[in-house]
Order: sequence, then C-alpha cells, then structure tokens
Amino acid sequence: MKKVPFYTLAVVVGLFFLMRPGPADGQDLSPRFGLSLNTIVSTEDGFGPGVRFRASAPVNRELSIGVDLGLTGFVLGGRDEATYVTDPQLSAIVSIPSDSPRMTYVLGGVGAYVPFGPGLEEGRQTEPTLNIGIGQVQPLTDTSIFYEINLGLIIGEDDLGLQIPLRGGIIF
Repeated sequence: MKKVPFYTLAVVVGLFFLMRPGPADGQDLSPRFGLSLNTIVSTEDGFGPGVRFRASAPVNRELSIGVDLGLTGFVLGGRDEATYVTDPQLSAIVSIPSDSPRMTYVLGGVGAYVPFGPGLEEGRQTEPTLNIGIGQVQPLTDTSIFYEINLGLIIGEDDLGLQIPLRGGIIF
C-alpha cells in the first residue's frame, strides 16, 4: 500500500477550509481553539500521557470542522525506551441539540499515527487512522471546559491497532 505524505493531508485540510460555505445572517463563524491533557491506551505502545491542541471552525450551528495535533509520550519504561507519538487529525464535529447548558457532540474523521523516539522498533512507520468519538462541553463565562473519548483505529500494513484517548481541557 502506497503511503500518503503528511504534507498531502495538510494541503487537503487547507483546501477544505478555503472551500467552506459562507455564513448565514447572524451566524457566528469565529474559530474556536482548545487545549487539553490526554491519556492514551494504545495496542501499539501501551499507556502514555500527552497534550493536544484543536482548532475548529463552524460550518453551521450543528457542524464544525476541527484540526487537531497531539503529542503523547509512552515513557513508563524510562526515557531510554520511550516512544513518542504525534497524531494529527481532521474531524467533523456534530453538536447534538439539547435544553441543557451542557452540549454533547460526536466527532469522526481521519488522521495519522506518527511514532518516533529512542524506543521505536526498527522499520516502524507512520500509519493512517480512522477516528470516532463523543464528548461534552460545559460552558463557562468566556471559555468552556470539555472532556471526550475519541477511539482510533490504527491501520497498519499487516494488522490493525487501537488507540483509546481520554481528553479533558479548555476551549477559548
């Protein structure tokens, strides 16, 4: 299977944002940014803590497009045996209408699982991922707190892996 270079994904994301439809009257389409802490359990690398950044832009009241970048360190065996993973993602985020002040959302998309570091097995490479998850947002005055679980299917050349990230953070 031929690999798609990371820069190709970046170009596709950029074109997608340029081609999104214009706003309806009175619709706030200002982008939102989020920063979170996460933990990942991965069949590829075990357990690791990390950080994640997300930028999202609303397409309409229920749909947003998000671009994420996370960094996780699988360091429980020490620095000499550590593996690090960066996992960029492009997601569609659908908000579920509710009368509650908390908002539930589902998200799904594509990404990559990019391992590196001194503990990396020889011949291991970047692998594409499919992601699906659910989360909840609690609005505050000017910011919001969120938490989510976003399962990832890691599609290897010869096998499949799974990553289960739990995230919690702030949206500003």
